[in-house]
Amino acid sequence: MPTGHPAQDTRKPKRTWRDRRAVTAIVFALSLFPLMAIIALGLDAGMAFSAKARLDTAADLAVLAGVRTAVNALAANSANYIALGQTAGTQRFNAQAGQQIAAISAPVSSIALTATGTAIQGVVTWSATYTTTFGKLFGVPTWRMSGSSAASGPMSAPYLNVEVLLDNSGSMEIAATDADIKTLQILTACSTASQTAGQGYGAYGCSAGGYSYSGTLACPIPATKIGGVSYPAYPVNNAPACPNRQGAQAPCAFACHFDTSKPAGTGVDYYAVARSTIGTSYQITLRFDLVKQAVNQLIATMQTDGGTTGTLNIGIFTFSDILTQVYPSSGEAGHDWATASSVVGAPPTQPNQPDTGLQPYVGVNGGDTDFPTIMNDLAGALTASGNGTTSASPRKVLFLVTDGLQDPANRNMMAFPPSACSKFKSMGYTIYVVYTPYQSLMNTWFLDGTYPTLESIVQADPAATNSIPYNLQQCASAASDFVIATDGASLQAAMQTFLTMAQSPVSHLTQ
Repeated sequence: MPTGHPAQDTRKPKRTWRDRRAVTAIVFALSLFPLMAIIALGLDAGMAFSAKARLDTAADLAVLAGVRTAVNALAANSANYIALGQTAGTQRFNAQAGQQIAAISAPVSSIALTATGTAIQGVVTWSATYTTTFGKLFGVPTWRMSGSSAASGPMSAPYLNVEVLLDNSGSMEIAATDADIKTLQILTACSTASQTAGQGYGAYGCSAGGYSYSGTLACPIPATKIGGVSYPAYPVNNAPACPNRQGAQAPCAFACHFDTSKPAGTGVDYYAVARSTIGTSYQITLRFDLVKQAVNQLIATMQTDGGTTGTLNIGIFTFSDILTQVYPSSGEAGHDWATASSVVGAPPTQPNQPDTGLQPYVGVNGGDTDFPTIMNDLAGALTASGNGTTSASPRKVLFLVTDGLQDPANRNMMAFPPSACSKFKSMGYTIYVVYTPYQSLMNTWFLDGTYPTLESIVQADPAATNSIPYNLQQCASAASDFVIATDGASLQAAMQTFLTMAQSPVSHLTQ
């Protein structure tokens, strides 16, 4: 007679199965939190490791700068050579560590220098706090990190030639700051310069994709008043009326010099547009202005350190599609400091005043740049480095200042090829590289896919083997001989640091 028990027996295993599923869900839920924490902390660890590597590099550069400064000061019979070296090392660390290392707050360094008979020994230690991105969600808001670097430098070999190679192609005539770029774009959009000269600059307009420069200058350019004149907004793919004529043309941040009928800065071109603002509240400074200022400061320091003794000498060259010797007029290098400074010149002090000294490049496309040819031509004009013990056998170094963009006549743009530096290294030169990054400047031509190769080499991860900064660092003789300079202060600091490093025999890291 049925009792119902068999039915109860068949349901019992199902309930047990449901119970097991519930346990599995609970276990999964309990493991989800630590799993997420591990992943999050792993991501933070990767970013922290990258930040530490950059700070370790800063420490390497700092201890080398400190040791070399102390060596040079001691050679000049300075009683406070240790203090001078410590100051130089601290400044070098701060300059390198201050370049916006993600999530790192106020890294602190200390440098100790000791004279040990025939050498200067130095040690730099640093500490910093890394603020986590994800770890804070799991109770780990910050990590402490630290590191150290040591170096040693001997004394000898006072005779030194510094050969300076300056990029003078059109890209060095870009406005120097965000504010300068914005002002020049507004002024050129309503300028008659390009029409008068028959030039087309539509490629430099705002992008329909809304690209921005440095994340601050996005299209459209807003309506603005400059020098008491009201300029209309420049919307994407539209040409508004201008104060002085019917319609606007594409805005441009290149102060291109194409009017050869008059001296640079006085003609009817975009270079003159930039120079017309001198002395105003919206004065435009160009990147090459900053380069000239940095070179003049370098000359002044060399004059102070070397005087008329001939222990220090300088040679100056510029390049775009050709190599031009600027100083001296013949021979490899000299120490007529007044003449050297005069041929470099300085930016004008009055509106539309003719430029003095180094001039902006004049030519098609702002100057095609073929680095292998330029470097080969320069190597052919110079001789090998000596041991520096006599004036007849000076040590020789090369300062290369460039944005690293190779732009040959066929427009096949690419990153600077490191092989272009091989000949100088075989000639015994130490190569120091100052990288002034190329900017895309809201440029449809470069950013909408027309030149994807350019976008990749300019905006690529600096560690990528096809990027400009990676290749320029391979050109430099050592990692400590490469620096990125984005403004006037960093350009001057880079040149001064490299001079300090070059004036002593090669110091080396010991840790």
